[in-house]
Amino acid sequence: MTYLRACSQPKACYRSKLFICGELWGFGDRLRFELKAKLTFSSELKQVETDIESIMEKAKPLLCKGAPKDKEAEAARVVRWRVTGRDLEIELESGRYVRAHDALLRLAKLLGAELGKKHKLGLRGMTASEYRVVLPSTEVPEHAKAELERLPYDVKIGKAGVEISLKNLTEADLRGRVVDRLISMVEEAFAHVPARVAEPKVVRRGPKLDHPFREDPFEVAKRLGWVIEFPARGQWIYTEPYTKLLRAIEDIIIERVARSLGFEEVMFPKLIPLEVMQRMPGYLDGVPEGMYYVSPPPRDPDAFSSFKQKLKLTKRIPVRELGEILKEPAYVLAPAQCEPFYEIFALSRVRVENLPVKQFDRSGWTYRWEGGGVEGLVRTQEFRRIELVFMGAPDDTVSIRDEVVNRSIQVLEDLGLEWQLSVATPFYMREGSVEGDISDSRKVATYDIEVTLPYKEGWLELGSYNVHQAKFVKSFKIKEVRNREVWTGCCGFGTSRWMVGFLAQHGFEPSRWPELIRKRVGSLPSVSKVRE
Repeated sequence: MTYLRACSQPKACYRSKLFICGELWGFGDRLRFELKAKLTFSSELKQVETDIESIMEKAKPLLCKGAPKDKEAEAARVVRWRVTGRDLEIELESGRYVRAHDALLRLAKLLGAELGKKHKLGLRGMTASEYRVVLPSTEVPEHAKAELERLPYDVKIGKAGVEISLKNLTEADLRGRVVDRLISMVEEAFAHVPARVAEPKVVRRGPKLDHPFREDPFEVAKRLGWVIEFPARGQWIYTEPYTKLLRAIEDIIIERVARSLGFEEVMFPKLIPLEVMQRMPGYLDGVPEGMYYVSPPPRDPDAFSSFKQKLKLTKRIPVRELGEILKEPAYVLAPAQCEPFYEIFALSRVRVENLPVKQFDRSGWTYRWEGGGVEGLVRTQEFRRIELVFMGAPDDTVSIRDEVVNRSIQVLEDLGLEWQLSVATPFYMREGSVEGDISDSRKVATYDIEVTLPYKEGWLELGSYNVHQAKFVKSFKIKEVRNREVWTGCCGFGTSRWMVGFLAQHGFEPSRWPELIRKRVGSLPSVSKVRE
């Protein structure tokens, strides 16, 4: 690798200054940044080139400020600059300390102040046409390669290490620390050894029961007309008897679990703005492929003129043209159902003495894009849930979650269902303690309740009972007035799956159902016989 000394004859270097805080610029095995940027001013710059050169000289110590002693060679330097019209094109290089984008921001501030004071020139903006980051490494682990290849930038992995190229960065990207977060992600990919995600561990189990009914409830429900196929895959029309039984199960859960534990009913929106979804840990940044995105249309009938004409003429929906008319995605259909609860308290202060707060919502559907994973009534794109959400001091939050678990198990036993309770790790808390000490429920992130499916001799998860610790509190920037610790939790009752579990174990004949349900349901309505 070539070493460059500070240039003693700057005029000979294409108006360049090999700015360096030390005798040598040695890349060695250090992190390297190479940035090509442009500062745009309010007027032509040709007449102030001499002043710019003077400011560049003045900037030398500024570009090194913050580098540790004996590490000045890893600070920033300007390799070259030139004026074109109202633009000042700058190339910077740096090591790990005083990274090139930080140096650019410092330089921009100094230039704006000096040129503004003397020449009334205003800095109007900055962009980076190219930013090259090199992480030298003798060997890139296989698990790191997989992580790096998923980055949304041009990544080259070779014997010398990893080279990442970013193009056309905006001022918001530069000021918003995009590059710093990118480097952190890369370094974490190198350092992180993928942990084995433990299989859920069964910690409690109900009594073994006999199950005379052995048919697939999905097939029987279709045959009886309890569900009718809808054109969209993974969606169904649920007819009168199915709906009445579902409502009965939901009402029992609400009465015996939610209301008995002091939860109050609320109605949460199901159209979630992307900025709210971004604050939900593990969703947009973890499973963006599992959500439905909503693009609002322009409120302009004329924008749809061609679309409407083509539809009338061809009797086919011009989908491509529709996509061109719609605005960019701005929402998702609620994939978790609890998103609005945290937004209530976002960027605000709470007081432990006024907690816990406990709410539940059953006002609509939950939506998840399952792709090819759709399976009968067990895994659908649109399904029913009752969501319990709560916030309080750590001990209160854990106690609430555990009480919900115990009440849920009691309901399952009153419904005559065979069940088991497992400790699991939610996708948004992979640091959960499934393999640690699970005798203390404070250390358990998630309990899952499952029921057996006799027709397939397997188990179906129908409830997830979570303590998030402070994860969601931090993500939504919820503060306690005296900085005391506050936790959140949520318990999701997948009532669509409760239906599957109930019918799989008890069948479709009401006379064989537990008394609790028979009294609640009474006589089942007949399926409407309008169709032939």
